Amino acid sequence: MIRPLRLLPILLLTLATFTAVHAAEIPTTPPEPPRTDLFISGVYPHLTTYGVYSQNGAHYLSGHNECGIGAVVPWAGRLWMVNYAPHMPKGSEHKLYSIGPDLSEQMTVHSESVGGTPAGRMIHKESNQLLIAHYLVDAEGHVRVISPKDMPIRVTAIARHLSDPANMVYYIDMEGSIWEANVHTLAVNRLFKKPVPGWHSKGGYTSQGRLVVSNNGELHVGNYDDVLVGGAAKSEEERGVLAEYDGQEWRIVERRQFTEVTGPNGVTGGSDGNDPVWAVGWDKRSLRLKVLDGGTWHTYLLPKAAYCNDASHGWYTEWPRIREITEGRWMMDMHGMFFNFPKTFSASNSAGISPIGSHLRYVPDFCDWNGRLVLATDETSIQGNPLAGQPQSNLWFGSYEELQNWGPANGYGGPWIDDDVTANTPSDPFLIAGFEHRVLHLATGKRQAKTEQALRATDQQVITELPEQLAALPRVTLNRGDWHKPAPGFVFEVSESAKVYLAVDRRGNPKLPEAWHKTELSLKWGKDFEDVVYIREFPAGRVVIPRNDTEHIPGSFGMPHTAFVETKGSVKALGEATVTMPQQSGVEGNDNDAPVVFTIQVDKAGDGTWSELDSVTVPAHGYVPYFLPHDINAVWLRLRTNQDCVATAFLHQTTSKSHDGKQADNVALFSGLADVSDANVRGALLYAAKRNRNLRVITSDDRYFEFTKAKFEFEPDEPDPELKSLLQIEPEFSVDAASVIIKHGSRTLRLPKGNAAFDKPFAGGWPRAVREVESERELANIHGTFYELPLVTNGAPPAWNLVRPVASHS
Repeated sequence: MIRPLRLLPILLLTLATFTAVHAAEIPTTPPEPPRTDLFISGVYPHLTTYGVYSQNGAHYLSGHNECGIGAVVPWAGRLWMVNYAPHMPKGSEHKLYSIGPDLSEQMTVHSESVGGTPAGRMIHKESNQLLIAHYLVDAEGHVRVISPKDMPIRVTAIARHLSDPANMVYYIDMEGSIWEANVHTLAVNRLFKKPVPGWHSKGGYTSQGRLVVSNNGELHVGNYDDVLVGGAAKSEEERGVLAEYDGQEWRIVERRQFTEVTGPNGVTGGSDGNDPVWAVGWDKRSLRLKVLDGGTWHTYLLPKAAYCNDASHGWYTEWPRIREITEGRWMMDMHGMFFNFPKTFSASNSAGISPIGSHLRYVPDFCDWNGRLVLATDETSIQGNPLAGQPQSNLWFGSYEELQNWGPANGYGGPWIDDDVTANTPSDPFLIAGFEHRVLHLATGKRQAKTEQALRATDQQVITELPEQLAALPRVTLNRGDWHKPAPGFVFEVSESAKVYLAVDRRGNPKLPEAWHKTELSLKWGKDFEDVVYIREFPAGRVVIPRNDTEHIPGSFGMPHTAFVETKGSVKALGEATVTMPQQSGVEGNDNDAPVVFTIQVDKAGDGTWSELDSVTVPAHGYVPYFLPHDINAVWLRLRTNQDCVATAFLHQTTSKSHDGKQADNVALFSGLADVSDANVRGALLYAAKRNRNLRVITSDDRYFEFTKAKFEFEPDEPDPELKSLLQIEPEFSVDAASVIIKHGSRTLRLPKGNAAFDKPFAGGWPRAVREVESERELANIHGTFYELPLVTNGAPPAWNLVRPVASHS
């Protein structure tokens, strides 16, 4: 949790994200320049960036629903940055900005701006230019542009060229294409349309004679017809990719979700020598840090600090970085945790990684600027966030020491979750350095530990409401593929007779053969889309499922059907189809009934020398917690078992740090907020206007104001009953004598109760329970406790089953 003193800018953004849905005229005059003398909790309000600049402060232009700051780089005596649209490879109204050393001055919005969806940046040493997005900036600050018409890509990374690094660079596209460009003539050439699988490309870096790239998501649009190696995912664990190109051939390093790819040369895009390459990604177990050292890849595991980033599409891990910051330090940001990261990190010298602190912010880039730490952000978007008026983002200026006073270093993860483990084979190393309290959870046999949600197609769209009758059955479907084409049919085999329940995308009212009979069942998925469920009986043998060729809107076709199979026999997928078995409840045994001995080893110096710490015997189908000694001085931990088994080894680690609400600075910070027991309370509804850049306010005694961006003062506003109705808050939970009750689809979840005063609305009404506090980051305020509430898909219900407490209040 962010330190209370640092909550103010986030709370302002949180509360300032409501908007009216009625139309308004575009202002006829430009907005008044904002004050430049304000600095509030690390933020200069006048440095705010927006998505639309042609409407005099209003935001009525489609496609501009996000404006995260994708890259920030000091260059030519100024701080340069770009912001981005969600998906506009051909350009947008987003801008190239630069900021001078005097932060009390207005920033420059460069007239050469072409917008788009950029985050790539590189300093090209030979030509002495900053390459950022489609722009090339020389040492005097002059800007040239590669036109998006010539290179229509979402620039996610820029890397040194393998064969002509003095004149050429690689541009990596979020759609997966690889381009090269001449930094002198600006001539461009597409080298590959999509050489490797995965989607939503992120990193690119060159060293040891190879270009290394990453994708942090799995296929959601298009197809894999153009890939040169690999192909469609073969399991739910195959998502994204880490891949390398040696100038002749492509090779897949690992079929997992990866983001940052960099090395000791940082934003210079790589090395012509043999410097290490670092890549960070994740799977369901932990963060995965890989290092290419001496031509060989090595794997290290680190804990996650948040559940917000795990979605298969990869949208919620946009450009976490490893980069140099103040005083020669390096820092890594990944899954809600800042880590100290040593520039010397290699397979033979892996010491130095340790947690700084956790956070809930969305940080696409960071750097050192004149001795201050600068964090870029993606703060307010209006994608799946209908209560936001217009997107906006800013920079945070502070110090490394301040990060240590944000959230505590809490992390979780491990090497195994329900994994088949081979006897006497060590796990990958897992980070334990920098934590004070560590518990290792050891178990044998299959367990109900899965946090993944059922997908409507093999590759996408989370099922949000599923009847229990269907949830207990194997489901068969296939990848959606290209939305612009009909969804294909598929075939599977059953060894005995079966009842097949078929979920059919309701959109467009597709027709099935007469042998299929409609039921009363239904399920929901994605952004509240609904399926109708049909039933048909089949004898043992092949089951043929028809394709869905219904065009529900021009140019867009529906989802493939999904079959839920009720049979006493087995189900075997054929062709492109996949079978997913229902999640297990309770415990299944491992392959034998003998106890399993887990040997715990540690690497004390990060030099690859392992020593035995302890051994733990876990009964068959059993569980044993193991508390690591408080005084242990080690960097990494690994495990091995004495026999083949199905094993879980998972750590929860934390520090002793917690924030005292009674400290003077915290008391002062919240002194303006009412206590739950106060009788004389005044509240307000707040939202960021769509019609301008001001904050609109409706008080609990029915007064209307605008808090102006230009002057930071209140001005009276006209009553707006429609807006007031829109912002009406309804309770999102109920209570009984035992606990708080949350409904999550067809499931009932329970949370702890706080003060009894939260059982009923306050004098001004119910407090808002759930909202997006930064782009694609939601908090829930339930009965006196804030919870991290992960999203699965923008606009879809959040994953209440993954809720995590952050802080309590009164």
